[in-house]
Amino acid sequence: MNAPTTALTRLEGIVGPGHLVTQSAELAGYEVDGLRPAAAVVPGSPDEVAGVVCFSASEKLAVIPVGGRSKLCIGAPPQRYDVAIDLTRLNRVLAYDPGDLTLGVEAGIRFRDLDGVLAAKRQFLPLAPAFADDATIGGILAANSSTPLRHAYGPARDYVLGMEFVTGEGTRAKSGGHVVKNVTGYDLHKLMIGALGTLGVVTRVNFRTFPLPRTQTTFVAAYARRENALGLCRTIAKSPLQPRLVEVLDPQAVRILSESEGGAEQPRLPAGQWLVVVTAAGEERVVERHAADLARMAQATHAAGFAALTDNENKSLLGRIREFPKHVLGFSPAATIFRISVLPTQMPALLERAQQVTDRNQIAAAALVRASGLVFLALAPPALDDSTLARLAQTATELIHASSSSDIGGRPIIEWCPTELKRQVNVWGPARDDLALMQRVKKAFDPQGVLAPGRFLGGI
Repeated sequence: MNAPTTALTRLEGIVGPGHLVTQSAELAGYEVDGLRPAAAVVPGSPDEVAGVVCFSASEKLAVIPVGGRSKLCIGAPPQRYDVAIDLTRLNRVLAYDPGDLTLGVEAGIRFRDLDGVLAAKRQFLPLAPAFADDATIGGILAANSSTPLRHAYGPARDYVLGMEFVTGEGTRAKSGGHVVKNVTGYDLHKLMIGALGTLGVVTRVNFRTFPLPRTQTTFVAAYARRENALGLCRTIAKSPLQPRLVEVLDPQAVRILSESEGGAEQPRLPAGQWLVVVTAAGEERVVERHAADLARMAQATHAAGFAALTDNENKSLLGRIREFPKHVLGFSPAATIFRISVLPTQMPALLERAQQVTDRNQIAAAALVRASGLVFLALAPPALDDSTLARLAQTATELIHASSSSDIGGRPIIEWCPTELKRQVNVWGPARDDLALMQRVKKAFDPQGVLAPGRFLGGI
C-alpha cells in the first residue's frame, strides 16, 4: 500500500493517538505470507472497528483482522493487504452467568486468560487450540481451529450461541443470541467460523460453557500395526462408552511429541508404536467403567501394552497433542500439515494411500488421527531447499488428489506450510460444489472486497 499521509492521519483519528503502528520493524509482526501492511490499527471498541472498516472500504484499502498472530500463516496468500486491524484491545469478558452456562466475550481476549476465568467457576470451553498461550477467541474461530475435545463436545459452531461483527461496509451486525435456546433468525454467525475474516470482523462471541469434570484419566494403548489401533477406535465407537477424546498417533508423531519440550512430567510413550490415547471423564465410577472396558478392548484388539497415565503425564500428553501443529513446525523448517475431514470408516484407506504417496516421494510424514473424523498428516522434511520444495509440491498435489478421490471422499486442506509451497499448490484443495454460493455470500457481506481478499477458498 502506498497510503497517503492524510489516510494514515484519518486512521489515527478513528482509533486515537498511540494506537496506529507505521514503523516497519513493528509491522513485520503483522506480515501474512511475505506481505507487510502499511499500517496496523489497534481499535478499542466495536465502533472504532466499524470506523476503520468503513474508512478502508471508502479508500479501497484491504484489511486483515488479527489477534494473537499465531495463525496468520493459515490460508492462501492475500491478494492485497494494506491495514491490519489488531483486536487485542477488545479483550473483556462482557457477560458471564455460570448458573446459566452462558458467556459473552470480546474477540481479542486470549484463550489462556479466558480459560482461567472459567476455571475459577469450574467451567471451561472445549476449544483447546494450538498456540493456546497466544491465541485469541476471534482468531481461534476465524481459523476454525480443531480441538481434541471435539470427540465429546462437537465443533465450535455447536456451542457458539451468537456473534457481533462488522461487515465489509463498516456496518455493525449481530447474529444468534445470548442464551442456549435461541430461535431469532438465521445463524449467520456460523458463516464466520473458518472464514479467516473474509466475511466480517468479529467483535463479540457468545458461548455456551461446560462444567469441568469431577475427575478424568487418560489411557494409552500401544500397537505394532495401524489396523489394530484403528480397530480399537471402531470398538469404542460401537460401545456404550463416551470418552472425552480418542486420538491416534503414528510412530513418527509419537517421536515428535516425545522429543518436544514440555513443562509437565514427560509421558512414557513407547517408541515405534501406534498409540491410541483415550480420556475418560466424569464421576469416579464412570472413569472406573472406562478403565475396565478399555483394558478388555485393548486386549481383544491385540494391544502390545495398555496403561493409565498419572495426572502429570496426562496433563503433559494432552498438552502436546493440543499443540501438535506447533511441535511439528518446530521439528521441520518445511513443515506442511494437512487437515483432512473424512468418515471414520474411510480412515484406514486414507492412511494407506497417504503412506504410499509419502513413501514414493521420499518425504517423512507423521499422522495424528481424531477418531471422530479428522486426520492431520504432517509432512516433515529436514530442510527447505529447491529439491525438497519440488518433492513437497508433488507430494501435496498427490495427497490432495488421493484424499479427495471418490472412493475415499475426504475434504483436504493444507493448514500450515511454507509460503513458497502456496505459490505452487492450492492450499484449499479442489473446488467445492458450493463455491458459487460462497462467492455470493462474500459479495453480500463485503461488496468492496476489502476483507482479507484472496485468503479463503476460491480466492474469496
